[in-house]
Amino acid sequence: MSVLFKLREKFRPHGFSAFLAVVLLFFFALSLTGEKVPLNDGVGYDGAFYYNVAQNFSTDFWATGYDKFRIFRIFPFFLINLFFSFFSIEPSHANLMRSMYVLHVFNLVLQLVFFFKIVRLNAWKKTTTALIFGCFFFNYFILKSCGYEVFQTDAFACTIFLVSYYYLLRQKFIRAVSISFLGILTWPTITYTIWLLYFFKDKFPQSAPRLKFETGKAVSLVFPLMSAGAVATLYLLHKHALLESMLFTQVSIPLLFTGTVFWGIFLYLVLRSCDYRFHTPLTYIREFVHQSPWKSLAFVAIPFIAINLYLRTHTNDEFFFNETAFILQIFLRPLKYPLITPVAHVCYFGIVPLLVIFLFRDFSREIFNRSAGYALAFLAFLFFATDSESRHVIPLLPMVLVPLGCVLDKMDLSAKAVAALLALQIFLSHFYIPINVDGIAEAFANNDYSTVVAQRYFMNYGPWMSPKFYVIWFIITILAAVLVRFIIKRRKI
Repeated sequence: MSVLFKLREKFRPHGFSAFLAVVLLFFFALSLTGEKVPLNDGVGYDGAFYYNVAQNFSTDFWATGYDKFRIFRIFPFFLINLFFSFFSIEPSHANLMRSMYVLHVFNLVLQLVFFFKIVRLNAWKKTTTALIFGCFFFNYFILKSCGYEVFQTDAFACTIFLVSYYYLLRQKFIRAVSISFLGILTWPTITYTIWLLYFFKDKFPQSAPRLKFETGKAVSLVFPLMSAGAVATLYLLHKHALLESMLFTQVSIPLLFTGTVFWGIFLYLVLRSCDYRFHTPLTYIREFVHQSPWKSLAFVAIPFIAINLYLRTHTNDEFFFNETAFILQIFLRPLKYPLITPVAHVCYFGIVPLLVIFLFRDFSREIFNRSAGYALAFLAFLFFATDSESRHVIPLLPMVLVPLGCVLDKMDLSAKAVAALLALQIFLSHFYIPINVDGIAEAFANNDYSTVVAQRYFMNYGPWMSPKFYVIWFIITILAAVLVRFIIKRRKI
């Protein structure tokens, strides 16, 4: 009895965390054992490349190499191939699929471990922990997409950032930067974001010169103007076809104008409470030279240059990627339908964007008071988040949830309020909606985005939303916003 009592006392403080983890693992198991994308025998479209890396890396890397975009997307798939080769395991379809299931489970366990490490580091209340847990794990991506399309980099990129970010918060900078190098072979944006946080980790002196304009108002003006300018430029260059291909719809000037106006108003209403002023460019250069020992720069620059030079010797021109076109589509996609970006983010992330919007004054203060690096990294996050393809920012989610958790922790949310928000989060994840209905395989094969059948999948990616599903999710977003606003205003109930 004494042994049982000691065990109970030992695990009692972790009982709440264990309960959350068990619920998540149950939902995640449903995802892994559920339906699979009916394209390329469950591999998917983008997944076909990652599948090929897992199957043929040992020969392809040394023979033909990979194109100069996707060679930075080969982790962890090349490890599967090396593991299979070392143990003489046949890289059959069944074995490759099983290996991905194992990796996804291992990846989720890693995320759980480091999530709770960050919780302990911030000493959040149980209610805050539960809500941030739901924001991080109970969304469409975790509860549906990981199991539906197992050959993808997003989940692993998120883990690399989470682990590296944790060590950065712990001020274990060598570990943080070392782990961030994995991002170069997975999703380079996460690596560069960690380096921004690392190089500008210290606050600048109070006397350091700043720009004269406020960040929030400047962004709310510049982003819509850039979007409108991109449309005007394409029209002047007679690139209507390119504009339509980026918006996945026929161009309508009145609709684009309406989208620009609504986008500008939305950004102003959200960002106007952010009174932060960035430092002048010269200040960042001067402080970088002053604060960063040159050995720290060498610690990052030398291996970075070596890795890139080595990978360049194994690249080809098979796949064309245009960085300018990618930046252009980020400015164009928010104009497809009015407010499609926040609608798409709610569709993908649930209540997270709504909490950030309603708490933006305190949230932005928490962000920008951390460090100059955090300010730069968050501005970069905002840039990528303007694209209605929400998956582009999911690896950086921990950088948003930590300051959001600190804000929520000060609000003293009641258990009932948190339970209501978690229930809404699980509802918005729509993981329980089946995707594989009759005709969806044909829709994938024909690149058909707009039919009701295809939209069961494509509605999760903003740019591909059809008018019908945009309207549905717009209504859901408005209703969810009303509920979230009511709950956080009546947080004591």
